[in-house]
Amino acid sequence: MRVLLTNDDGFEAEGIGALRAALAGSCDSVITVAPAADCSGFARKCTFARPVAVTRVTGGRHPVYHCDGSPADCVRAGLLSGLAAGADLVVSGINHGANLADDVVYSGTIGAGLEASVLGIPAICLSQQTPLGSFAVNYREDLASAGLAYDFSFAAAHGAQLARSVIRARPAEPVVLSVNYPARCAGAASVLTRPGRRAYPRVAMPEWAADGDVRSLYLFGEPDEIIPEADALPGTDIAALRAGYVSVTPLAPAAGISPGVRSFIARLAEAFPIATRGRWPLRVRGSGTTH
Repeated sequence: MRVLLTNDDGFEAEGIGALRAALAGSCDSVITVAPAADCSGFARKCTFARPVAVTRVTGGRHPVYHCDGSPADCVRAGLLSGLAAGADLVVSGINHGANLADDVVYSGTIGAGLEASVLGIPAICLSQQTPLGSFAVNYREDLASAGLAYDFSFAAAHGAQLARSVIRARPAEPVVLSVNYPARCAGAASVLTRPGRRAYPRVAMPEWAADGDVRSLYLFGEPDEIIPEADALPGTDIAALRAGYVSVTPLAPAAGISPGVRSFIARLAEAFPIATRGRWPLRVRGSGTTH
């Protein structure tokens, strides 16, 4: 079994170190290609205008490289350059902090997994809630003052076991699983979930007194502010973590068309010229004519 390992907290982060050690105990090769610096919140940002620089940190059976690009860049560098040729799975994490609900849209941890799926490789993305159990998006907990620290031992062992199971199950398509561990996760059961939803409050922008005035605002809530939830019902990742479970959420690299969206498209087609699938006009290439 060959695994490409990455994260968004950087190649020296504690979470990826714990996961690398757990994977190395059961995989033929664990190839780490991770960002040189913290890339939290990078989502699927990619580098186009310049080449990325990849540096080998250590060689051997489980080599470690760092890349001066984003988490998605790291996945592309590993899978497209031959560094992780023949990888069975991409593993991203363990992220320092949960990635719940809408967070998956912004997370570099999740972005790496979705990039793997685009390139045809299944992925699991692992995130652990902060030691204080925060559900905030913009968290800045002072763990040292609280006498707390992350303990990734359970998440690393669980993630390594999940990685082996996914590879052995041989998914028919490149599935992406987002896994979130509660703050106190030792022995926690795993449950299948869907992403919840947050309800970000609207804040009025202060009036400008003159041109050139600057106003500052937090776009994801102030530090450690709890954002209201639009959907935290049973079955969501938020509800699972609140109940002390490990949430396992399947994700897709592109949004599918739900019945609600199909209904909207039908209404749109009544007022806007858009052809639905199966009714596209046939265009003869180069002729400019349709039939």
